[in-house]
Amino acid sequence: MVEQERRWNLVWALAPYGLLAVATGVYLVSRPVTPAPLVVVAALAVWHWWFVMAHPEWWEHRTGLMLLYFAGLLAATSSLLWHDGAFAIFVPACYGLAFLALPGWLAYAGVLVVSGLWLVPQGTDLGVTLLVNFGVTTPMAILIGWIIRVMEREVIRRREMNERLTVLSAENARLQVLEERARVAREMHDTVAQGLTGIVTQLEVAEELTSAGDPVRGRIATARRLARDSLVEVRRSIEALRPGPLRDARLGEAVERAVVAWREEHGVPVHCTVTGDARPLAAETEVAVLRAAQEALANAGRHARAGRVDVTLSYMEDVVVLDVLDDGVGFDPSVRGFGLTAMEERVALLGGTVTVESAYGNGTAVNVTLDAR
Repeated sequence: MVEQERRWNLVWALAPYGLLAVATGVYLVSRPVTPAPLVVVAALAVWHWWFVMAHPEWWEHRTGLMLLYFAGLLAATSSLLWHDGAFAIFVPACYGLAFLALPGWLAYAGVLVVSGLWLVPQGTDLGVTLLVNFGVTTPMAILIGWIIRVMEREVIRRREMNERLTVLSAENARLQVLEERARVAREMHDTVAQGLTGIVTQLEVAEELTSAGDPVRGRIATARRLARDSLVEVRRSIEALRPGPLRDARLGEAVERAVVAWREEHGVPVHCTVTGDARPLAAETEVAVLRAAQEALANAGRHARAGRVDVTLSYMEDVVVLDVLDDGVGFDPSVRGFGLTAMEERVALLGGTVTVESAYGNGTAVNVTLDAR
């Protein structure tokens, strides 16, 4: 879709050259040639190339430069029309360039200004020109331009939607992998690790019950050592299955690292507090809390324009609670983006809740509550 949009933009940018070439050809064969119009044609071609072809990133983004471009376009076209009416062939290109170069309502104002070019050619019947131009040509140009603008917005909206869906699909796939790793780690802990722990305990008891000179005691000691080494390896494997920042740190430390990274990226004061009795939680719970913190911080960085952010991770008796508060511009909490929606779905799968409180001008508070048992 992006490639198709790029091709259409290229067509829009090249079309004026075609009309300018046709108009110049008609001028060359219709009457004695003077050099002045050809100089203006060459200057106009270079002018269009520099502002439109060479710098497409300026379109609708560098309004000042594009206003300068459009003023130069109108001046050059007026000069050509003053020299010869054959260059009226080029005027329709100016309608399209108004919508290509100018943003919002300026494009429609540009169309009205272009309409005045029809009055420049000598010998024009003013009444007929005004009737045809403002009664037919200008309304049609505005209508076509409006339709193209609507189509462009729809294309952009669909492209952004597809990009967000792609990101969300990738995030969901990654979360499924993390959840599967967490499930495997949990199963290993509850079965293999617990079984080996029991074996080590029983072997220790058996070793104590045998006499020092009994040859069986050496065999038991060897078995106990092998079982303990295997337990260490299993625990190492369980830790390796823990996701990302949680692999080498507990949840509180991982959240603090996320806060520090966010503060360094955005340069906004942010305070992180961990309260209560910090303890290991189920791997999927820790992942959900960490991802919620990262998403809330990301939203604060992208949208809130906050001057301060406070992050609190609270370990309570039965639940763990994450609070992220900012003093930014706020938003309508009934309108949720993909990030907040994904956060709610992830937390809901674990039986938790997400509460978002915000209002325009009053900042935002995100609360995530999950079972800590």
